Amino acid sequence: MKQFSGKILLNILSRHKMFSSIAVLFCLFLFVPVIRFDVPYSTVVEASDGSLLGAKIATDGQWRFPLQDIVPEKFRKCIIRFEDRKFYFHPGIDPFALGRAILQNIRARKIVSGASTLSMQVVRLSRKGEPRTLWEKFLEMGLTLRLELAKPKREILSLYAAIAPFGGNVVGLEAAAWRYFGCSADQLSWGESAGLAVLPNAPSYIFPGKNNELLKTKRDRLLHHLLIDHTIDSVTYELAVSEPLPGKPGKLPDLAHHLMNRCASPTNAAIVKTTIDRSLQIAAQRIIDQQMPQLKGNHIYNAACLVAEIRTGKILAYIGNADWSDSHGGAVDMIEARRSTGSILKPFLYTAMLDGGKMMPNALTPDLPLYFSGYAPQNFDLQFSGAVPASEALIRSLNVPAVFMLKNYTPVRFLDILRRVGLTTFTKDAGHYGLSLILGGGEATLRELVSAYGSMARVLNRYNKKSEYYSGDYRLVDFLPSTPNTELPDGKFVYRAASIWQTFNILTELNRPEEEAGWQQLSSSGRLAWKTGTSFGFRDAWAIGVNPEYVIGVWAGNASGEGRPGLTGGQAAAPILFEVSSLLSSQCWFEKPLSGMMPVEVCRESGYRASVNCNEVDTIMVPESCLNSTPCPYHHKVHLDANRQYLVNAECYPSGRIVNENWFILPPAMEYYYRKYHPAYRTLPPWLPGARQGSEIQMVELIYPDDRLMVYLPRNNDGQKGQVIFQAAHRRSGAPIFWHLDDTYLGSTRDIHQMAASPLPGDHKLVIVDELGNSSTRYFKVVK
Repeated sequence: MKQFSGKILLNILSRHKMFSSIAVLFCLFLFVPVIRFDVPYSTVVEASDGSLLGAKIATDGQWRFPLQDIVPEKFRKCIIRFEDRKFYFHPGIDPFALGRAILQNIRARKIVSGASTLSMQVVRLSRKGEPRTLWEKFLEMGLTLRLELAKPKREILSLYAAIAPFGGNVVGLEAAAWRYFGCSADQLSWGESAGLAVLPNAPSYIFPGKNNELLKTKRDRLLHHLLIDHTIDSVTYELAVSEPLPGKPGKLPDLAHHLMNRCASPTNAAIVKTTIDRSLQIAAQRIIDQQMPQLKGNHIYNAACLVAEIRTGKILAYIGNADWSDSHGGAVDMIEARRSTGSILKPFLYTAMLDGGKMMPNALTPDLPLYFSGYAPQNFDLQFSGAVPASEALIRSLNVPAVFMLKNYTPVRFLDILRRVGLTTFTKDAGHYGLSLILGGGEATLRELVSAYGSMARVLNRYNKKSEYYSGDYRLVDFLPSTPNTELPDGKFVYRAASIWQTFNILTELNRPEEEAGWQQLSSSGRLAWKTGTSFGFRDAWAIGVNPEYVIGVWAGNASGEGRPGLTGGQAAAPILFEVSSLLSSQCWFEKPLSGMMPVEVCRESGYRASVNCNEVDTIMVPESCLNSTPCPYHHKVHLDANRQYLVNAECYPSGRIVNENWFILPPAMEYYYRKYHPAYRTLPPWLPGARQGSEIQMVELIYPDDRLMVYLPRNNDGQKGQVIFQAAHRRSGAPIFWHLDDTYLGSTRDIHQMAASPLPGDHKLVIVDELGNSSTRYFKVVK
């Protein structure tokens, strides 16, 4: 009995040792690493609908797209039927296929069959370069079992589709589909799928363009098997075998080259899905291509376009340059390049002036000669109007009134505004830019400008009538769908909605100046607030348009910075803007933010808030902040004789006969230019002979130099110091002006009041006086 019991115990222990050994071996097997593919991948850039925009070749020179989660159904059935019919039923090794291969190899006395399953092929591809020995075969089989234990069949098939060779430097199904057929793998037909399924079996021997007859035979045989298996019907079979074979690998789409370079990671291992609308991208590129021959005729070689959605800030079209392969700077991404802003910042200043209560929308703004830091800004037509409504100055993009507005607002405050709206390129202090800040003295990128204009539009779209501010702040437009199908987060913005609406409404006006010719191309399908800009020296042409749904930005010029005559925003950039705008017709417009506006009485002649002396007054709706603006400074009550021919006062004329009248009186310098373009402007009558003049009305004014100005003396061609030309204006035609520099008499002028002098470096005092004692004084400094 004891002997029997001992045998049973020994039998149990021996079995326990066997199970323990198996368990130990299994645990050790689990420590065997699962295969990995340490290979570089291409960067693949997709549009919002998943279609291919472009790809960058992997660092090893292979077109190898990153792993896709799903293998298209047609290719899945083709590859399994061709390579591994029992794929879903074996553990990675097919014992029946293995036995058959052994017998075939013994009979042939050489290796004619490998019995490799798809899983074993994945392992073999991961061990590229290893010798084809018996030991290597056993090792691959072990790694295959480990792979099957670690991953489901679906992932193994995806791995195979991603790393299988398809001839030449084409690796993976997705790359092969695009290189051979110009479409994604899920768009392949049965004939195309079968053609690709037979390639990895011998990719160096058979591929499109090489041994096509053998390739067709293998493809058609596979299709016949699919027909026999009832995977496809006879009609599908006939259509598939009649499909032509592809030729040599074609080029991949390259619809957003500069965007692709921005997306490329250091390891080139990414599928980047962008917000780009593929059809809009193609259409915008076509528009630029159509415009480039005319631009190149003027030696203008570069252009860029950016389109973004207002609500989300998503970039819908990104064209960094007209032709990336062009030797004239085509490789430069001009959307991200810093360029002189020209006049494109003027709407921000105009809005800031309204928002800060600095002016009324149509208030007269000086337009007369101005000098600062050795620079005299000019309007495009080289003319001065004396004074123009601020809204007209914005529409006509007049430079001189803009400088006067900035002088009033101050560069310090405006620079703060620009930074708050997201223009990060203004890194210097206000003293560095000075008044040139509004005329292109600083640089910005097209992307940040489009973002800033778009954010202003977003203010109006999301305006909350319970608050004077909008909920929704500045956001840089982006091509990555970080916040898909959502509006941007809440936050306070820089401007009130009413001020932005006023600015945008003005920018819809179409009576643009000659240098902005081309606005007639603007489609009547929808309203667009738009502004152009031209940098100094005709180096940069800008055009930006915005409506409630989209913002469009265009830049044209030379990446090298070379200026060209005719390179203006209106002629070079605006036509592209209008063509792109016609693709994005929007019938809606911004709702007028009435809760942020107030009815105000406005002087009809000056555009200022009406004073008690204004004769003709209109009531208009303006931003509420404009209530703090200055009342009309140009209407004064004057005293006339009974015949209204002379200015008088109570000291020289009977008070009972004095006629009081409200008179529109501009300062002498403004009046000098203003009356040339306004025949209806009434100049003041002269003073009654013998009357003592009052000091309320300025009669004479120095135009140049401005007070406390630093004057730079020019040099003649021979290098000798030149002269400075002082300039003045008198209210009365023909009145003489007497000039004094540092108490030294220079001479007199009549009608045209200009005086030349050569003051030494240092501080000076200039005084002019007329025959009746009216005077004007300026202090200035001459620098070398």
